[in-house]
Order: sequence, then C-alpha cells, then structure tokens
Amino acid sequence: MEHESVAKLLHNISGRGLLVVGDFMVDRTIYGEAGRISPEAPAPVIQVQDTQQQLGGAGNVVRNVDSLGGMVWCAGVIGEDETATTLRELLCTVRGCRACCMVQEPGRKTTLKTRIVAAHAGQRTEHPYGHQQVVRFDEETPHPIAAETAAKILGFASDVIGQVDGVVVSDYAKGALPPGLLEPLIGLARKAGKPMFVDPKYKDWQRYRGASVLTPNAAEAEAALEMSFAGFENSATHEAELVQRKLHELCLDALLVTRGAEGVSLIDNQGFHHFPTSAREVFDVTGAGDTLIAAFALAAASGANWREAAQFGNLAAGVAVGKAGAAVVYPHEVEREASMRHFSADSKIRTREQMQVLAETLHRENKKIVFTNGCFDLLHVGHMYLLREAKNCGDVLVVGLNSDGSVKRLKGNGRPIVPGDDRAFAIAALECVDYLVVFDESDPMELIRAIRPDVLVKGDDYKESEVVGAEFLKSYGGVTRLVRLRSGVSTTALVEKIRTAQKEP
Repeated sequence: MEHESVAKLLHNISGRGLLVVGDFMVDRTIYGEAGRISPEAPAPVIQVQDTQQQLGGAGNVVRNVDSLGGMVWCAGVIGEDETATTLRELLCTVRGCRACCMVQEPGRKTTLKTRIVAAHAGQRTEHPYGHQQVVRFDEETPHPIAAETAAKILGFASDVIGQVDGVVVSDYAKGALPPGLLEPLIGLARKAGKPMFVDPKYKDWQRYRGASVLTPNAAEAEAALEMSFAGFENSATHEAELVQRKLHELCLDALLVTRGAEGVSLIDNQGFHHFPTSAREVFDVTGAGDTLIAAFALAAASGANWREAAQFGNLAAGVAVGKAGAAVVYPHEVEREASMRHFSADSKIRTREQMQVLAETLHRENKKIVFTNGCFDLLHVGHMYLLREAKNCGDVLVVGLNSDGSVKRLKGNGRPIVPGDDRAFAIAALECVDYLVVFDESDPMELIRAIRPDVLVKGDDYKESEVVGAEFLKSYGGVTRLVRLRSGVSTTALVEKIRTAQKEP
C-alpha cells in the first residue's frame, strides 16, 4: 500500500465512529527481576519493580480505534468488584470514547488477566524489566450473560446505531456474546446498513451468520473450515472457491485471516488476496488481532474496499507486533510502516504546512518531538552522529534543512556544493530521521514556531543562548540539548581538503 494511499485513508478515518461490543477485560502486567530460585520450590523469586494496568480484550480494540483517530461507543458486561472499577476508570481515559454501557451482573467476576514478566538479574532487554513472561493467571466468570443484561446491551446498541459507521464484535468466549445477543445485534446492524466486523472465538461460525467480515487467526479459521491454510497463497483457486461457498452459506461478505509472520489473507467475492507482512523482529504478538480489526473496521467504515482495508489493517498489526504487550498504534506509525515497506525517502519530506498538521497529531499522542536543523552540505560522519544523538532525545526526529538560497546567503556563492533536492534525499534516507522540512529563511525560527518541538538539538559549538528557538521552547516547557561534536569533522574542512588535493600535482 503506497504512502499516499495510507495518508489519504488516515485522513478519511479520522472522526469515524465504531460501536464495539464484546468481552471487556483488564490486563495487568507485573514487571520484575528474577534474581534467585525460591528455597521453598523450584520456582524463580520475582523482585517486583512495576505494575501496569490497561484495557484488554474488546477494551484493546477500543484503545486502538481511539489511537488511530476514530470515535468509539462500547458495550459489555462487568461484575461488582474492584476490577470493574478499574475497567471503568480506564475507559474514562480513552479520549475518543463517546458513551459506554457496562452492565453490572451480581456474582460475576470482571475478567482480569495478570501476567508476570521478568528478566534475569543484569539481563539487558528492550523493556527495563525484560519481556520474558513467567506466568499468567486469569480471574473470570465465562458463563453466558443473563437475558436482562443482553437486553440492556441491545437497547444501548439500538440507541447509538445511527451515530456510528460500523460495529465491531470482539469475542473472547468470556460469555458477553451469547447467540441471544449476537443474532439481534447482527440484524440491527444489517437493518441500519452498518457493516459488522467480528473477531470470532468459537468454532461454530453459524452464531456469526449475517455479519459482514470475520477476522479469525489461521488456527481458528482452519478449525472452523476444516481445511489448511499452509501454502494457500500459492494454490488458492480451489480453496478460495470452497471458502466463498462457505461465506455464501453464512451470508458473510468476506473473511480476513491473520497468519502470523506470513501476513493476512482476504477471501471475498472477488477471490483470494494475500498481503505478506514485512520482515521485522516480532517483539510481542499480544493484542495484534485487536489492532488489526480496529484498523480494518475503521478503514472499511470510511469507504475503503475490503482489499484496501485489509492492507491497512496489516500495516497497523505490523506496527503492533514490534511493541511490548497489547499496544496501541498511532497514525504516524502506520505511515512510517508503509514507508518502510515501500521505501522512499521522499515520503519523509514534508512541507511546513503538512508538518504543522502532523506535529499537532503527534503532540496529542504525547510523542516527544525532537528538532534539529542545518545545511548538511556534503553529508559526513559528524552529521550522522549528531542526527543519531538527536533521535535518542525523543520519539520523532524532525530535521529542518536550509534551501539552496538559504545556504548561499549563509555560506557564500560557492555553496551549497550538493543541490537541495539531493541533500534532502540523503538526510531523509537515514533511518534515524522521521521527517524533513526544507526552509528558505536564514534561520528556522518560523518552522520551529509551526512545529513547537519538545526538544531542540544543536552541536556544542553553540551556547544555548545562541541557539535559534531556545527561548521560544523555554516559554512552553521545551528544552535545548547541545550534542558534543566529533572533533575535526566539518563540511568546511572537507571542502578545504578537497581544494588542497586538487591543487597538488
């Protein structure tokens, strides 16, 4: 999927609304360090360092709809316990959540998954406490909800169906979605002309009859369809016809199968379509399916066809598996993933106006924006060192590049040596650089005002008082960092060395 298509799709899904119904839960992760074996049993003793709680299950779908720019209405069941209070508090932190119907059932436990994640003492890992899961224990009441609870959820869905663009059903087989709720809910969506997307847990897909799209993983699809997906993309014609007949029997429009490292496969009335994933280190697959259905549903609800929505969902899931735990994915990360899969340094180069809009989104996502600037004529190791150190100061590095006219005014008629387009491409091609903006002024002050970075980085050949924009950042809590330069390395020195070499016989 090309970068331009992704950017357009992200614009279209902003503000789209989804109703999410299903098994809401709390994910609790206890991080620690395993330094010794217990004298009581052959088990590690975990020294607890941190405890984090977040929405899980259908709640993780809600988080991803919100982080991708959508609005969300949600409905489910909870107990009368401390976990229910926690779940409600977590829902209140979701910026795009418009309304919730969390029905309390007496005697029911709100689903709580607790994971112990630890590293050996002294082990270096991407998370400060490691990412080796030691054990998980679940607290839940998985029996089907009462008819009265189902009626309340259905009533809420009837009230809000006109305000949403689609419905997501997140089924974790915890009892929130009995056939007595699913059947009328699917009928409600169909009558209102709203697509319904289901992440199924049960082998019997008759319970999801009439939905728009099912998004099972490969194991779930193979169990339900009684067929293997191994090598499917290489000989898909016959198998696709079999799946299409099954979809027709169940009144489904399409099937989107998540296949781990192989990517995703879509079967619809047009046939079989496979979208491979990009080569990357998979850090954690937890919650990737939630990210996929959130992204797919938002894209489809905004007017994308099934194939476009599948590619978008695949991009978002590719970002999610590179993060620890059930993580959310942001628009700029999906754009970056698209750029990485179809590498183009040009995709990082933005106008000032484009960067200002993007920076506003990044600020809302609490991403730390780092800004540095320069002429970057004759790119050398000193430049690359500065840019790498700048990237380490935050989440997103934006580089301001002096235009040819700006460089000429600053350096004289002989500069730049390398034309602006070539300089821009060379800088944008560096992995540590996220975005680049060319400016024509003699200094980057107007660009800094537009972006409002959190961190401003320059070399230590400057004093902070001499750095353009330092006082402006200080006015809203930003900081300036001075990076120690590599001694003896500069464009001016390189130019002089070249000129000297040319004069030598």
